[in-house]
Amino acid sequence: MKTIKLNNILNVIKKYKIINYKNILINGIAESSNDVQKGNIFICIKGSSYDGHNFINEAIKKGAAAVIALKEVKVPGNIPLIIVKDTKETLFKITDYYYSDVKKNIKIYGITGTKGKTTVSYMIGDIIKKGIKKDVTIIGTIAYKIGNKIYESKNTTPSNLTIHKLIAESARKNIKNIIMEVSSHALDQERIKNINFDVAIITNVTRDHFDYHHDYKNYLKAKLKIVNNLKKGGTLVVNIDDKSSQYFIEKAKSKKAKIVTYSINKDSDIKIFKSDINIKRMLAQIKIKNKIYNIKSKLIGEHNLHNIMASIGASYNFINMKKIINVLNKFKGVKGRMEVIYNKDFLVIVDYAHNADSLKETLITLNKIKKGKIITLFGAGGNRDKGKRPIMGAVAERFSDVLIVTSDNPRFEEPMEIIKDILIGTKGNVKIFAIKNRRQAIYKAIKIAEKKDIVLLAGKGHEVYQEIKGKKYPFEDGKIALRAIKELK
Repeated sequence: MKTIKLNNILNVIKKYKIINYKNILINGIAESSNDVQKGNIFICIKGSSYDGHNFINEAIKKGAAAVIALKEVKVPGNIPLIIVKDTKETLFKITDYYYSDVKKNIKIYGITGTKGKTTVSYMIGDIIKKGIKKDVTIIGTIAYKIGNKIYESKNTTPSNLTIHKLIAESARKNIKNIIMEVSSHALDQERIKNINFDVAIITNVTRDHFDYHHDYKNYLKAKLKIVNNLKKGGTLVVNIDDKSSQYFIEKAKSKKAKIVTYSINKDSDIKIFKSDINIKRMLAQIKIKNKIYNIKSKLIGEHNLHNIMASIGASYNFINMKKIINVLNKFKGVKGRMEVIYNKDFLVIVDYAHNADSLKETLITLNKIKKGKIITLFGAGGNRDKGKRPIMGAVAERFSDVLIVTSDNPRFEEPMEIIKDILIGTKGNVKIFAIKNRRQAIYKAIKIAEKKDIVLLAGKGHEVYQEIKGKKYPFEDGKIALRAIKELK
């Protein structure tokens, strides 16, 4: 455990007022009283739903050696109290200083985009682990994985302090490759401040999180911030089939970054030459630097061709292409991403598609390979972007034969109100069922499925819970579908 003197921290802060000064030793940083360990410095962060100043006594009881706050407050035991103008900015400064040594020899990949972040992160992870036999750390939606150690993921991109702690643990285990999903929220809230990427990957930027960003312009503006975090001489890997790509390229050029482009339709550094997709596999020829490589992937869908190219773009300059192709040909996919959970008389797929563009892309893929009907089950998250709901309804109706509109994570909204919002976008051109209870809805989908049909359970993907009225209840689409098949078929 690294220890530093309080004076060193004060030198980093520069502007402050201190009460109960002692040049004590500090052995760590905490931004939540739940995480305080004896000897830590506790920094009071005032958020939208909580205020760290209310937990000072709790932090000191747990052993906090010093406190940083926005105002003068009573602290028991003559603990040093440092008063600053901005505790959030102070946290960034101290964190960067405290962990500066462990970041020196680390290679960090940052992946942002509306879709594909998780799959690309796991592809790159496999390329490094199996291609050059080195452990990796993956920070993202499903979990935070340091080698074989797994921590629960509370946010796609955790707090700035948590990221630094994960990097430090990786360094202690001699893991030098960090692969990180970077959300638009994290970019906007500066959670990746002082995290510099060797490689930044842009998968796509389509409508999402408008409840937070309000419109596409603000959403794109947040995504573009990832280019600011590229190291000098770093590489931008960008999908030029996406309409936003030029904005990233222009910004990367101004930073004199290396740029790697990939595309299915356009001339690029990495390009799909030809492809053939069915329900069990995907064949493709990929052209890179005037050489053609054959891919035989277990994944399906045009979006996965983009994901494959993105992972190649992130790694082909330092890993042999034959090794990369070998790894990608064996890649089994990611839980909840076009995951085939049943493939006998009919097909059942679980997918995380939870916005209109993702749902459209998934359904277009399924339409290309269908032999029967497509039965689409989906909902929309509560207390989130309401504007996307009727758009999702319209997309689902256009590309499906039967719709079952149900709950996703309703949170604090009434499920039937969310369903009504979705149905506004439909015209009644296909058979539509509105079933509030997601478990009952899944049973209905399985019950009506016939030979050669495809049942798509969309929206929740890898999630193992359903969030209702502030509580998370155990819930897995795949497990419930398999139970329904056993009972009904």
